[in-house]
Parts: sequence; structure tokens; C-alpha cells
Amino acid sequence: MEDLSYYYILGVPVTIMNVVWIAITTLLMASYFSNHILKPGGATGSIFKYFIEYGKSQSIKVGFDFPKRYFTHYYVLATLWNGACCFTILALCSGRLDNNWVANTFMLRESDQPKGDQLSVIMVIIMITLHSAKRLYECLFVSVFSSNARINAIHYIWGFTYYLLLAPTLISECLPLNKLPFGSIQLRHVIGIAGFIVASFIHHQSHLILANLRKTGRVKQESHGLPQGGLFGLVSCPHYFAEVLIYVFTLVIVRSQCVSWWVVLVYNIVAHVNMAKGAHVWYQQNFPNYPQSKKAFIPFLF
Repeated sequence: MEDLSYYYILGVPVTIMNVVWIAITTLLMASYFSNHILKPGGATGSIFKYFIEYGKSQSIKVGFDFPKRYFTHYYVLATLWNGACCFTILALCSGRLDNNWVANTFMLRESDQPKGDQLSVIMVIIMITLHSAKRLYECLFVSVFSSNARINAIHYIWGFTYYLLLAPTLISECLPLNKLPFGSIQLRHVIGIAGFIVASFIHHQSHLILANLRKTGRVKQESHGLPQGGLFGLVSCPHYFAEVLIYVFTLVIVRSQCVSWWVVLVYNIVAHVNMAKGAHVWYQQNFPNYPQSKKAFIPFLF
């Protein structure tokens, strides 16, 4: 049953977060069609390329772009913010905290009959926090960023916004948290945790392989090699594929208690398809013998 405290469109509650998720997803879909299907020239094509391209595949550069190594800033914020939200959610669920500052900040609404269970919410916020911390570790100690690789101002601002929106989206449809039953371990929790671990391993392995291309012998900060090993034999961007899998398995855990988490997943699919396609095209253009059978994003399919 839909919670009457929100206005719903097509079963999705109208919240600040969902308005942003859907707007950015729509823009990303338009960018994909422009960059890889319609391929218009002139200002229209340049605008959509500027919106989506970054790093080695970036073709439109302006004076106020940022170094790609600034990705690290996202993950500092994400680790601190999601960690704070995690402790807040744990305190709210245990009854040790009454003031839900996360809900108040994002104008979330409570229901007389909140849906779901506390255990699922706790599991997913812990997973998101761990993923943020893993990405921070990789940026600091694994990745070798080219000094020439750039991200534009839109990417930089959106990177912070993205991680700020995750926790409030997760709890938006199950407030107040202290009225939820705690729940018990179900098969979906086991599948979700196992899938999250496997996807995180693939994700980390892929970043190690990419970093090692520049660490063989002396560090070659500006070089671009052809990654091999792991799932790179099947797709150009297994790290993007694995990141989407991480969100798939968090969704397995929360299921329908958070319809908005489906919106987050759709955003991640569209965003990573865009990035994977751009990287795939770059590899094809820069490596004449690039395997034609290799897919961009999903093994054997796309």
C-alpha cells in the first residue's frame, strides 16, 4: 500500500532525492542517444559530450576542469557522510536517538505504517559505507591518476551530491525507523551479502589491474595500456559492471520496502552504460587490434 504522506507518480514517491535521480538519469539517457546513436555535430553534440565524458575519453575540455585525482574528494565525503548516517540509523533503530537529522535535512515524511524491517536498512547502509571506504582506499593507495586526466565541474559537483543522496533515499520510505520490526535473516539477505562480496572483489580486482598497467617497473603516470586479466577478457569496463552489481545486490536485500532504491539502480545502470560505452569506443580507436568480440559493459551481451 502506498504511503499517503508522499505524493506518488507511477508508484514512485515524490521526494527531493527522486526528483534529482530522475532528472540526472533522463539527461544521461539523452547523452547516450546523442553521443552513440544520433551523433549530432555542432553545439548540441559538444554539450552532450561535455556532460558525460571524462578522463582519457574526454574530448571537450575547458579552463575550469579539475584533475581526475579529485575523485578522492568524493570518497572522503562519502565515507564520512555514510559513516555518520550509518551510526545515526543504528541509533534510531535501537531507540538511543530520537532526532532523525537525516530525515529532517531532506524533508522526509513519516508513515503511520512504515514498511520493511530494520535489519535490511542496516545491512544496506553498512554496505554503502564499506563501499565508500573501499573506494577511498583505492584512490589513495591503488589508482595512479594521470596528471592530464580531467573531470569537468559538473562531474565534480555531482560526485558530492550523489553520495549525499544515497542514505536519505534508502530510509525515505520506512520512517520512523524505530517503529519497524527488527526482522530476521532471510535468504535474500544471504544472497545480497554474498553477491555484494563477489561484486566488490571484481570491482577491486579491476582497479588493481588498471593501476598495475602504470606500475610495472617504474610508475608510468601518463601511459594508457590495454588491461588484461579478470573480467577484462570479456568486457572493457568490468569495474563499471561490478559497481552496478553492488547496487543490484543491495536492492535484493531491501526489495520493495524502498521503491526509490530502484530509481538509484536505474540511475547507476544508465550512468555506467554511458561511461563504459565511452571507454569502449576509446579502446577501439586507440588499439587497432582490440578484440571485436569484447563487449563494453555486460559480458557476452553489451
